Amino acid sequence: MKRREFIATAFAGTAALALSSNAAQAAPHSQENVVFDAQNPGHWKSVEALHVPIIERKGSQITIRTPHPMSEAHYIVSHTVVLDGGKFLDRKTFSWKDQPISEHTLPAGYTGKITVTSTCNLHDFWIKETQI
Repeated sequence: MKRREFIATAFAGTAALALSSNAAQAAPHSQENVVFDAQNPGHWKSVEALHVPIIERKGSQITIRTPHPMSEAHYIVSHTVVLDGGKFLDRKTFSWKDQPISEHTLPAGYTGKITVTSTCNLHDFWIKETQI
């Protein structure tokens, strides 16, 4: 292969890879029936009220409650709190014998978005976001 043909082929291949990579990153990734919330309960529509976490704030303390009955066969596994920018704050794991209530302390003076998750052993991963 001549040098010019080689260079042209290499540039064309590199450009094709870059374009396909950018297109893949720009394409929306659907979370339907993967992550659930009050507006998008997916195939769990009939049980959303029992799974969407409730967030209460008093000063720098937040309490998360999931209004879900707890039994050995069906229970809330955990709550997780993530701050703005994806910064992990805390996680509480439950046994079926526990109540699905967790308390977490925000960093001093924190303002911004928090994302809270509630995971059910049968009905998947539920999320709620709020501004603090």
